[in-house]
Amino acid sequence: MTSLLAAILAVLLHTVTTPDPLAGIWTGDLVTPNGGIALRIHITPTGTNTWTGSIDTPSQGSFGIPLSSVRFDGHTARIGCATTDATWTATLGEGGKELRGTWVQRGGSFPLSCTRGPAPPEIPPALARQLIGTWEGTLDVGAVQLRLVIGLQRNSPTTIAGYLVSPDQSPDQVAIGRVDWASDRSVRILIGTVGASFDATLSTSGGTLEGMFTQGGVPFELSLLRVESASTVNRPQEPTPPFPYQVEEVTYRNEIGDVTIAGTLTVPDGEGPFPAAILITGSGGQDRNEEIFQHKPFWVIADHLTRRGIAVLRVDDRGIGGSSAGPHPGTATTFDFAGDVEAGVDFLTKRPNIGPVGLIGHSEGGIIAPIVAARSSSVAFIVLMAGTGVRGDVLLVSQNETLMRAMDADDDEVAASGRLQRALFDIVGDDALSADETEVHLRTLIEADPDFAEAPESERAAGMKQALAQLKSPWIRAFVRYNPAPTLAKVTCPVLAINGELDLQVPHTQNLDAIAAALTKGGNTDWTVRAFPGLNHLFQHSETGLVSEYGQIEETISEEVLDFIADWIAVRFLGQQGPEIRRLGARFHRVRVAA
Repeated sequence: MTSLLAAILAVLLHTVTTPDPLAGIWTGDLVTPNGGIALRIHITPTGTNTWTGSIDTPSQGSFGIPLSSVRFDGHTARIGCATTDATWTATLGEGGKELRGTWVQRGGSFPLSCTRGPAPPEIPPALARQLIGTWEGTLDVGAVQLRLVIGLQRNSPTTIAGYLVSPDQSPDQVAIGRVDWASDRSVRILIGTVGASFDATLSTSGGTLEGMFTQGGVPFELSLLRVESASTVNRPQEPTPPFPYQVEEVTYRNEIGDVTIAGTLTVPDGEGPFPAAILITGSGGQDRNEEIFQHKPFWVIADHLTRRGIAVLRVDDRGIGGSSAGPHPGTATTFDFAGDVEAGVDFLTKRPNIGPVGLIGHSEGGIIAPIVAARSSSVAFIVLMAGTGVRGDVLLVSQNETLMRAMDADDDEVAASGRLQRALFDIVGDDALSADETEVHLRTLIEADPDFAEAPESERAAGMKQALAQLKSPWIRAFVRYNPAPTLAKVTCPVLAINGELDLQVPHTQNLDAIAAALTKGGNTDWTVRAFPGLNHLFQHSETGLVSEYGQIEETISEEVLDFIADWIAVRFLGQQGPEIRRLGARFHRVRVAA
């Protein structure tokens, strides 16, 4: 019996002390044509033959990008990182100290060999238990305050995982790549997918996480409280079932862009055919509801119009929600998004219960809609909600001036900011400059700015990186150069353009006048422009129009605007005469209504 017990203990001890074949920190240089990039790949076991992990690229200021898959057959490791669209297939060397193989990312293949170092120190068990739970607080970024929610849970016996949500920006959970123990009651929470980290200390009571939240190299103080569940806000206009219409989840392809688009189609009950509208979101990746600050304006618009007999298709932007990102994520421009909308028009026109198809675009969507309408005779109408009528660089400069003045900046500050912006956009829009020359000119201009020169060195480096990434992006380069007026002049279908008079992002007088002038020049005989008093960029009733108000306002979108859009469409395609239509006249021929 004694010898049998000893044998069992020996097996158990051997099992416990046998080192995991992949666990540890693997360090190496990714060899690219532009030089080596140092990588640190953290791999942690989560069970028998299962692992999780994350990647650091210190030279790029990126830490804690989560791995999407880790597989190992005893000889070859296959590691995937969906965030960067990368895979690494590597063979474990003798002695288990080296992984040698090939890194494949977005069509390129590069050699990568890594050596294994020790695993990082584990979070003390007592501290780990106290960290588990839901944490919520407010991040003050100056112009706006954003609620943040962090959820932490056990990932393995020795590690913590979780998610970050910024409910005011998106409902999506962003995976936490890693939680590292710093010292005593302090940890570093790494959210590499969005380039963020939170260096936090847990209070002795266990009820508060306080520290410094950093994103893009810019630090912000942050305090989170332990909560039972994340708080909710009142959004009384959000539609709730049952619905008096059909709701269908759909997908279709933009073959030219190699993108699959996913969305929701709402269709009135009955045989049809019904007039339909495709909703087009504003700038930045947005979901089908155009959700922001827990408002879902596109869901509200879709519900309102469908109840009025108009089918509505609202979709996730490429790379968001159910829509694929395409072969070159992060490089799409306004014109690529127009291709996605054209695919939506093709999709709807083939459905037997759908009649005339129009477009309703908000903000950048109001730039995209005329592009599609000018190219396609299948577009029956367009509605521009805070769409633009002036060149992109002109819009951004005026937007910045309007916002600064609303925040009580003095004339000198406004003038200096405008001069810098115009100079930067002149460089971005100069086709004679190569990519390298553009960067040199941008760096020189930014470094000469007095405010930049006075910032701490660490903030300057992060700020320069962030500014260059934005100014060199394909989207901004296309946006600042594009003048929508010539395109608007080619649009022959009915056009409705509306703005709020408190819109600080797309100033209403500048843009509605430019849209009206372009439509007149093109000879369009059925167009309407209207500015609504007291409404902001989201068409909410507001006091100042500042972005900081968006989330504080319960109203998602003005009922007056919803009725006006529905009436305008109905009189043309349903033969209806709403009160707004009767008051203004049935045809709206070249009428400019100033409210």
